[in-house]
Amino acid sequence: MKTRVLLYGVDEYAGGVISRRAAERGFAHIAAGQNIARVASLANSLSKKSPGLVEPRIFGFGDKSRLAAQLDDVAVLVNCYPRFSDAAQALIKACMNTHTNYLDLLQERHDFERIFELDSEFEKAGISLVPGLGFDICGPEIVAARLATMLPSATDLTVAVSRSPLSQAEAGYLVEACRRPGELLKNGALVVAEPGGRRFEIDFGQGEIETCLAPWRYESLLVKKNGPFATVDSFEVLPPALIRTVMKPGWRRWLFHRGKRLPALARKIAARGEGPSPRMLKKSRCVIWGEVRSADGHIARARLETPAAQIYTAEAVLAIAQAILDGKVPPGVHLPSAANGAALVENIEGVVWRELPDKSEIETPELNLAAEVAAK
Repeated sequence: MKTRVLLYGVDEYAGGVISRRAAERGFAHIAAGQNIARVASLANSLSKKSPGLVEPRIFGFGDKSRLAAQLDDVAVLVNCYPRFSDAAQALIKACMNTHTNYLDLLQERHDFERIFELDSEFEKAGISLVPGLGFDICGPEIVAARLATMLPSATDLTVAVSRSPLSQAEAGYLVEACRRPGELLKNGALVVAEPGGRRFEIDFGQGEIETCLAPWRYESLLVKKNGPFATVDSFEVLPPALIRTVMKPGWRRWLFHRGKRLPALARKIAARGEGPSPRMLKKSRCVIWGEVRSADGHIARARLETPAAQIYTAEAVLAIAQAILDGKVPPGVHLPSAANGAALVENIEGVVWRELPDKSEIETPELNLAAEVAAK
């Protein structure tokens, strides 16, 4: 019986954070990637602090037989790259051929559509696939699932995110996302919406902060596929430099929408280096605010407070991997809340769930659909 966990992509920032967190937790794993020097450096560093916990492996995904051989002793493979690439497709196929469970950090809409299509194949193979374990999907999805249990008759969901400092890769993704329309769920249908098209203020626990419409977030797609809500709005606190560039008319906005100076903007809104330092990760916090409303006017609100986004991602990955090893996740494709949602709130150090009385927060503003048309 296979019992090992392989983290693929530790040669990049997100994977490195997950591997380090695993070692801190005494979680034995294989630290794998394609860059020999970076994988070896990470593994050697962790082995000095935690001997015997981390084994390095170097392999690509072009040779199918070699890729399959790398998974012969692996029960759970975690793809630590956030984009659905050729690597992801090859890894998923190898997992199906070797009966290896698969986890990832995907966050794009079309990525999830591809993943959902694999449900019956994974179920028949007797293995589990859990996508979207990155903070930006996992956290809001957990909030939505919990709010649905608080008010089962709810039809409308609003989620707002106040995030910790961004890595360079995350900043690059956010900048690109703000350049194009996204989608929200309105009365059961996906509608096109512009980033920042609406704003309102939310109290995340330390006074009201302005949030901007964030239609690049895909709570809408996930809820449409698996949730009870007919209308979903997503908001996020954006870095001031991004607001000045995206929301305010002027030469910066003109250049932005023509794809000029994007790397410079991403560097400006991200932490220095590849991502937040260990010290910054330790002291940073995230808050996800959620509200649901029913047709008869009932409202439920809550906040999920977590460690830094990158740390929460690492803890979520380890929690779900352990749940699979323990036989708690059935075969098929599952979102994080369905795989083991309780553990992602109750078993992660520093996570706090707060149910809020109606008077403590403002109500969600009425929708202005003048700029939102039915998605084709």
